This record gives sequence, structure tokens and C-alpha cells, in this order.
Amino acid sequence: MKLYSWIFLVSFIFRVTTLLILPEPQVSYNAQFAYIKGAQMLVEGQGFADPTFPVYTPPLYSLVIASLAFLFGGDGTVAIKIVQIVLDSATAVLLCLIAREIFDSSVGLLSAAIWAVYPFTIYSTLYVGTEVLFTFLLAVWVWFTIWAIKSARWEYYCAAGVSLGLATLTRGTTQFMPLVLLALMFAFRERGFAWIRMYALTMVAFALIILPWGIRNYIVLKEFIPVGANSSVILYGASEPMLTIGEGRAKEVARLYEEAKTRGIVPPPEDHPPAERDRYLGKVAIDHYQTRLRNDPADLSMYVVKKFFRLWYSTESGNNHGATFAINFGLYILAGIGIMLSWKQGNRKAFAMLVLVGYFVFIHWMTLPLFRYMIPVMPYLSIFAAMGMLSIANRKWPQISQKIALLQK
Repeated sequence: MKLYSWIFLVSFIFRVTTLLILPEPQVSYNAQFAYIKGAQMLVEGQGFADPTFPVYTPPLYSLVIASLAFLFGGDGTVAIKIVQIVLDSATAVLLCLIAREIFDSSVGLLSAAIWAVYPFTIYSTLYVGTEVLFTFLLAVWVWFTIWAIKSARWEYYCAAGVSLGLATLTRGTTQFMPLVLLALMFAFRERGFAWIRMYALTMVAFALIILPWGIRNYIVLKEFIPVGANSSVILYGASEPMLTIGEGRAKEVARLYEEAKTRGIVPPPEDHPPAERDRYLGKVAIDHYQTRLRNDPADLSMYVVKKFFRLWYSTESGNNHGATFAINFGLYILAGIGIMLSWKQGNRKAFAMLVLVGYFVFIHWMTLPLFRYMIPVMPYLSIFAAMGMLSIANRKWPQISQKIALLQK
């Protein structure tokens, strides 16, 4: 317990210090429109019954900000940053616990140390955005899932379903994770069919968490929107000019609208419901991909490859790409070494963790490739990086590994 307290404290100090010395980040349009506006509507009593409540993102983050504004006054933006510092520090502790179960205590301590000083997650605690809360809830889900499989207790499976549901109500990325979880549980199954019952318990708990939001959308908007309506990220990821914010994106979007109209894809009326608008954006994106595939498949192939690499360094502003990649480069190399070692060892738990990373890679590679979308799985790359780092240390400097082991006693 003393070790975990130190991990939390060190992480907390780094984040508070950064909050005090760095200028306040500019509030993005997405944050202002989706989260702060939604929270304001809740505080003012309009609540979820108002059909103008933002639905292109799930509601939990706005609900948290509204709760903090109600408890502490203001608009909740200062309070949410303090909460994010606490949650991200707790994520470092969770990371240590997860890594100990997958590898050993040395990897756990080192991966927590990496997360404690990782600049991108430290910075993400300073702005209004879902990254910190979503990353924390995702780590809670991973932790409960590990213990559920290890103990075969139904309580942990239910807790895993609840935490996955809360994560999905923070960011809709994980709404398809139950399909991946089904495949993993089938792969890890023991003899018999008990795993089916446990999976069902997880899914019931998951559904009970996200179902009220889907019911709200159907009652208020008369549309079936289980989590969120956000096909804009599919559209923005369809061609290079739309990958960054600016005039280039606006012009390219207008051009694609006109092209789609010539093929019978017309925008919905001004008073359209959100889901109808969302379907329209998705159709425009798919139409553009199909056109590129017919006209120049080689160019589309190169673009898809480019999107994959952009996922590891790109920003929506188009700035600081080089700095982002340079800071992450060492981590990526070490993580690659850790992944190869885990593969050679036949570590099934490490393989499951790699599947989680792959899920996020695929989702955001196929939509809008931004590095900040990968922050929620950077904890697991940090675990692989710690594994790679320790393997090098064991060969070159064995005394370092011995000192790390002594720190845990």
C-alpha cells in the first residue's frame, strides 16, 4: 500500500506543478459546444429533456462537469481539472496493478513511473476533454476484467460491465468492445460453458448503464441513438485536407457535399434530427472513399497507409507533429521490443492487452487519425515499454533491475 501511495503522490505532484506553471490551454470549440454547453444546460435545469442537448458525444463528461459546477460553483472547468489530476494519478496506480498481473511487479513499478512523467497525459489533465476520465474508466474496466477471469466471480464480471458502460458514456469508442470481449472470452475459456454466463452478466451490466441514454434519445429526439451521433469523424478522415482544422477542411467538406449531390446524396432539411444528419455525413464519406477506389486505388492505398502513421503523432491543429513523434519515439521502440518478447513468451494476458490497443488503432485509423485519440491506450503501450526497458536493463545493467526489485520491498 505504501508503494501505491508513493506512485499516486509523485503523479499528483507532477500534474499539480504543471497546472500551476503552464498557461491555461485554450478551450476548444468541441469542449465549449459539447461539454461545457451541455453542463450549463443541466445546471440551469433544462436537462436531458431539451432536444438541443449535444448528442454527437455521450453525456457522462458533461454530467460530471455539471455536478462539479453545482457543488463548487462556477462553470465547473476548474473543478474538472482538479478531478482529472486525481483520476490520472489514480490511473498510474491502476497501471501498476494491471502490469503486475500481466507480467511482474518490476514491470508494474516501471510502467507506473513512465505514466507518472508522461508529458501528454500530464497535459491532458489541464484542458476540458474526455481523455483523462475515459482513460481512467478504461483502466478500471481492464482491472476488473483481469480479476473477473482470475477469480471467476460474478461480482467482478458485473463490475467490469458497469465500468465499460461508464467508459462508453464518456466516449463512444468502446461501444463495439463487447464484440471483441466475446472473442477474447471464447479464446480464454476453460472447459464447460460457464464463460457464456459470465459474459452475459457483463453485457447485462453494460447494457443497463448505456440503455437510459438510448431511451432518452428515442423519447426526446424520436431517433435511435444508443451512444452518440458522430459520423463527422468518418467524413473528416476521408481525405487529407480535412485531417486538420482550417479553411482547407471547410472547402473540402463543401466540395464533397457537391460531389455527393451529383450522385443523389442530398443533405437533410434544416430541421433535421441529429441521427439523420449523422447518416448523411456517413454516406458522403463512404461515397468519397468509393470514388477514390474507382478512380485511383493506388492513391487511396497510400492515403490509408499515411493515415495509419499519422495516428501516432498528428494533431487536429496540424502543429507540433515533429515534437509529438520525437517525444514518443523512444516509447514506441521500447513498446515494440516488449511486444515481441511477450509474443515469444506466449503471454496470453499480454496478447489480450495488445488486442485492446489494436482495437483503438483500427477504430481511429478508419476514422480520424489523431494522436490524442490514442492516449487512452498509451498506458498499455507503457506496460510493453517497461517490459522492453527491463529486458534491455537485465542484459546490459543487471544491477538496475535489482534496485527496482528492492524498491518494492
